[in-house]
Amino acid sequence: MVVSQRRDSESPLVAVLQSDVEVARQQAINHPLYASLTSVPRVQSFMSVHVFAVWDFMSLLKALQQRLTCVEVPWSPRGDTLCRRLINEIVLGEESDQFDERVLSHFEMYLAAMDQAGADRTPLERFLDALAATRDVPRSLAVAGVPDAADQFVRSTWRVIDRGHAFELAAVFAFGRESLIPAMFAHVLEGEHCMPLLRDYLIRHVQLDEEVHTPLAMRMVATLCGDDHARWAIARRAVVDALAARTRMWDGIVAGLPDDDLAVV
Repeated sequence: MVVSQRRDSESPLVAVLQSDVEVARQQAINHPLYASLTSVPRVQSFMSVHVFAVWDFMSLLKALQQRLTCVEVPWSPRGDTLCRRLINEIVLGEESDQFDERVLSHFEMYLAAMDQAGADRTPLERFLDALAATRDVPRSLAVAGVPDAADQFVRSTWRVIDRGHAFELAAVFAFGRESLIPAMFAHVLEGEHCMPLLRDYLIRHVQLDEEVHTPLAMRMVATLCGDDHARWAIARRAVVDALAARTRMWDGIVAGLPDDDLAVV
């Protein structure tokens, strides 16, 4: 049963924050990247970099779960009881979604889409191997030689995670990911070179994030920030930074796309 999506998600302070970050949001939503995905090789190139955003989305999600719930043994109650329910509801959908009669995380769904599209997973696999050995994200990015667009984006997310304020993570998650993704992915779906599994992945995200996860995430931000205007100000800066990081990532991906006249479609 999905917890009620009303009340806190309609907080006037949520609406104020939405208005304050709208310019930065539109820059990410209306980026020329989407119209640039004009061939299969260009989609492959996009996916090889974008997968790092899919991975660090899961890390941001789990960092929030760590802040808002108890994931240690022995267990003890921790944090706001409503926020526990909200984050666990989102984790269920993101980490254990049902897809073609299988249960997969959205990251694993994306890897399957990459394989179908023939996208290069080598940079990601080098990164994951380094991470397994070091448990250090910035060091693993450097060791693996991750593409600069992905490297800078993941580092920006990791700086938010390292700061450790639950309300700040929640704001970035809600405004920089959940509410942004449907608008961005709708543009990618307009392209004619979107492979079937990638299309399924994008459609699932547009549906789930827009209808379920965004209202839950907004309610979480409203609960954690409350009437504390200092928290709302910090949240605003974090969201603007996250949206700017997304735009820079899209800039980097566009700069690295292969020329269409050299591509075999």
